[in-house]
Amino acid sequence: MGALGCFPGEAAFCCQGCYLVWRLVGPQGQAGAPAWLLVRLGVGALLAMNVMMVSLLLYYGEIAPLGAHAVPVFRWGLLALATPALVLLGHPFLAGLGRAVRRRRPDMDALVALGALSAFSVSAVHVLRGRGPIYFDTATMLLLLVTLGKLLEASAKTATAASLRGLLELQPPTARVVRGGETVEVPAEQVQPGETVRVRPGESIPVDGRISAGRTTVSEAAFTGESLPSPRGPGEAVYGGSVNGEGEIAVTAREVGEGSLLARMARLVEEAVATRSPAERLADRAAAWFVPLVVLVAAGTAAYWWSAGQAARGGMGALAVLVVACPCALGLATPLVTSLALGRAARQGVLVRSAATLERLPRVTRVFLDKTGTLTRGTLNVVGLSVEPDGALTADQALAMLATLESASEHPVGKAIVAEARRRGLGLGETRDYQAHPGAGASGTVVLEGREREVAAGTGAFLRARGWEPADEADAAEPGELCVAAAWEEPGGPVRVQVRLRDTPRPEAAQVVRALVAQGRAVTLLSGDRRETAEALARAVGVTEVEAPCTPEGKLACLQAARARGEVVAMVGDGLNDAPALAAAEVSLALGGGADLAREAAGITLLGDDLTRLPALFDLATESRRRLTQNLAWAFGYNAVAVAVATTGHLHPLVAAAAMLGSSLFVLGNSLRGQGNRPTAPK
Repeated sequence: MGALGCFPGEAAFCCQGCYLVWRLVGPQGQAGAPAWLLVRLGVGALLAMNVMMVSLLLYYGEIAPLGAHAVPVFRWGLLALATPALVLLGHPFLAGLGRAVRRRRPDMDALVALGALSAFSVSAVHVLRGRGPIYFDTATMLLLLVTLGKLLEASAKTATAASLRGLLELQPPTARVVRGGETVEVPAEQVQPGETVRVRPGESIPVDGRISAGRTTVSEAAFTGESLPSPRGPGEAVYGGSVNGEGEIAVTAREVGEGSLLARMARLVEEAVATRSPAERLADRAAAWFVPLVVLVAAGTAAYWWSAGQAARGGMGALAVLVVACPCALGLATPLVTSLALGRAARQGVLVRSAATLERLPRVTRVFLDKTGTLTRGTLNVVGLSVEPDGALTADQALAMLATLESASEHPVGKAIVAEARRRGLGLGETRDYQAHPGAGASGTVVLEGREREVAAGTGAFLRARGWEPADEADAAEPGELCVAAAWEEPGGPVRVQVRLRDTPRPEAAQVVRALVAQGRAVTLLSGDRRETAEALARAVGVTEVEAPCTPEGKLACLQAARARGEVVAMVGDGLNDAPALAAAEVSLALGGGADLAREAAGITLLGDDLTRLPALFDLATESRRRLTQNLAWAFGYNAVAVAVATTGHLHPLVAAAAMLGSSLFVLGNSLRGQGNRPTAPK
């Protein structure tokens, strides 16, 4: 299809044929389907079919019984029918030829236009001279077949766009908003952040926000592919387009319109489809030099047979070369496979930010997995608490101090400590100047019960570096547990409280690790926790290689070392603390909810809470690469054989046009195989 062109204010197209078809089948909101375009295609097709029928009568001598004068009349009639057909069907390609000449970059339009124009011009000259073969059927049918082929291609390409439109249509057009103490119904795009939206049972939620009142279950199948609804209560996030279950809820709006998760999902997939992968750029470059080569071969074919005294055979051979070598299949081979794969991934709750990222996935040899929130659920529970024996504070008072500091944190450890304090009914104070130290701990000023203290909490090494002497963590925590120590007041004193927490592996973690290993990929667990804790989890899920304890810089060093050994690495993390490692990986993946869309360090976001999407994504990318390789092999092989046959002068140009369409249909069919199947989860 040649180089990608772009029309102002509209979508990007590989050629004028795609543009014409898009105008015919595109959505009303973008360009619509103007009646005159439909008429132009319909009339052009009618004329081309009549040219074909009359040409067949001439080929088989069916007109001879009418007399010698009948043949010229029919030849002139063919000229009269073919001329408007050339104008109606060939205008987009002729315009593309003009642009290619101005840019000095020949593309598929140029080859189609050259083939059709050459066949028409030779035929017209022979009609005027009253002798010689005519190829009006080749000129018109080539244009018709190419346009019909583009229609089929465009129909396949619109699958991804249709799924995106379907996503956006999930968001209801109106919302019930509380204003002035009354509930009023307004267009959803007019809801302002901070307003309260009421959602009745069974309704679609119109905005992104958090539940302020009520409990329910929410179906988020549109985002995650998971059919089972999830329970939601006050303070928990919900997203516009998801379906409310059995309870009535009030939602405080946070994101509406273009900022909603649905809109961002659609935008990310559109951007990914629009990017050019390395394979697509290779195909573009191949098409750029392929067109001039075909023209040279066609000219050489005509010259050879002309010198052999068979000018007619040379002309037919040259036309056949131009027609049969049309690189439609070459241009279709890569972008169609890529766009379909990206759309299929999006329907399964996997957002891939670029085509290049999808293309790199099958080459990954090692997968680094973060521990908390990736192989575990990330929902820690407090399983033990100890305080300084001679301290002035009780266990609850010490826990309240630590929980107040952690209330400013979004880390799973901090959330678990705050949840334990609230479960005990403890009142929390205020935190000022909070500072997170990724992989180590946190510090800040805590104001509680009228007293202000500088508090630090984290690992033993973190506190020792600040002058406190915590107890041996190995004594405080069992294997598989995490210990957080906290101290305040003057450095040099004792640690005031130590909290032991435990996280449980995801139920699917072990089968996911087995699936990755079965695919031939090494798996390494990275964790900032104690080595004993990380190794306990690794044994539970079947990981044999562990790097712990690792700071964010340590995780980065592990990835860099693997890349230095020649490995292609993927990093799966939370997209925040693991940002350096995610940025260093060839493929970076973030697992979690809609907030992961904002984590620019991750090239892929796995929505929802199902880790089985990870090996399924690798399978999808591998399958896409296999189809892409098959398509390219067919496209190059077909063109090589077809051009060789055409140079012999034994291939009629009309047969060449049909062969060109057949090649495109093969690539189209191969690309569409399996599109209705859901990626297989690991066993």
